[in-house]
Amino acid sequence: MFDSQRAVLSAAGLGYLLSGFLVALATGSAYFVSQRDPHRLVREWDQWLSQRGQLPGVSVLGGLLLFLVALAGLILFLAVAARAARLHPTSALLGGLLLTAGLLAVAVLAVWRGMVAPYAALQYQWTREAAARAALLAEARMGEHFSQLGLWSFLGFAAPGLYFLGRAVRGERGWLPDVLKLAAALILLHLPVTLYVARESLLHQRYLRWLAVLDQLWLWGGLALAVFFCARWLRIIGRALPR
Repeated sequence: MFDSQRAVLSAAGLGYLLSGFLVALATGSAYFVSQRDPHRLVREWDQWLSQRGQLPGVSVLGGLLLFLVALAGLILFLAVAARAARLHPTSALLGGLLLTAGLLAVAVLAVWRGMVAPYAALQYQWTREAAARAALLAEARMGEHFSQLGLWSFLGFAAPGLYFLGRAVRGERGWLPDVLKLAAALILLHLPVTLYVARESLLHQRYLRWLAVLDQLWLWGGLALAVFFCARWLRIIGRALPR
């Protein structure tokens, strides 16, 4: 599938776009946690569902964008795994499978947020039965937990996947192997840092704003860097292939 120059260069182009999106995500996430403590954020679920019911198109577009991001990441990493399989087949296969599993979790989350959640919000706007509205509110709360599960599933699969891809391309010139392993390490570091910040916030009423900002920057920034170097590596390979 990724033997032709056109396919490899197309995957590289998607990688450059994806790296730009991740840079924007890193900036936006860092700004958000610098303004609010996400662990003590209180949400008015009734008002939140009403707003989503009034503007369902925003949720649909958000879900579509997230699905396209997952699709772009899937194509990019499958291309990297396919080319790296010529160097180290086992590591490339493991890396490709793990990253595919993580990105499929993102795709399922995108469908949930883009289709299921807006439909539930419309139902909440339409129904006037107290029992039905209470059930929809409970479903919205569960949906937020489902979103967190999708995010952590992606990160849990992405960390070993990036590490194995880094092993698969070891020996290649440039920074790609080291950047992939660094991104995997930064993802693994995200879990204890998040738990530490949450503990300080919830138990000691002390929000470590600077650490939360750094955490978001190195998490999504590291992923952006890994994606950029993957795209650059594919571009170099693609330009060397015959037309």
